[in-house]
Amino acid sequence: MKKIRTFSVMLAMMLAILLITSCGSPEDNLPGNWVTESVEATVDSTKASAANLASVDMAIASAKTTTFTLNDDHTMVLTIDGYRSDAFWAYNSENNMITFMFEEGDVGDPIELGRLDGNKILYTSSVKNGNITSVYVKE
Repeated sequence: MKKIRTFSVMLAMMLAILLITSCGSPEDNLPGNWVTESVEATVDSTKASAANLASVDMAIASAKTTTFTLNDDHTMVLTIDGYRSDAFWAYNSENNMITFMFEEGDVGDPIELGRLDGNKILYTSSVKNGNITSVYVKE
């Protein structure tokens, strides 16, 4: 009887330790290389001009080339159309929004990188007469 009780206590302690160590914050999973999984546009073509539709097509093409690396120290490397920029990222746990700024401590408004949704980052941008939604996944 004593062996069963000792075993039960040991098993409960091991399970508690496992649960505590596996419960990191979502921010802990953000560092790494992220790539574009998909890009979709919703545009009211009855209201959009040919020039507007062409600019949406260009924005979609650029979004498809986007990659970024989020580092543990909150620095990041953002690459769009082969152009690389260094920046600083932040995560807001209240709304799961990831933002970035090109200069550390910048007092301007941060730029939205996207909203963490499970293991994906979703970013929706407004364009004239519609929206473009990009989905990023970790490599």
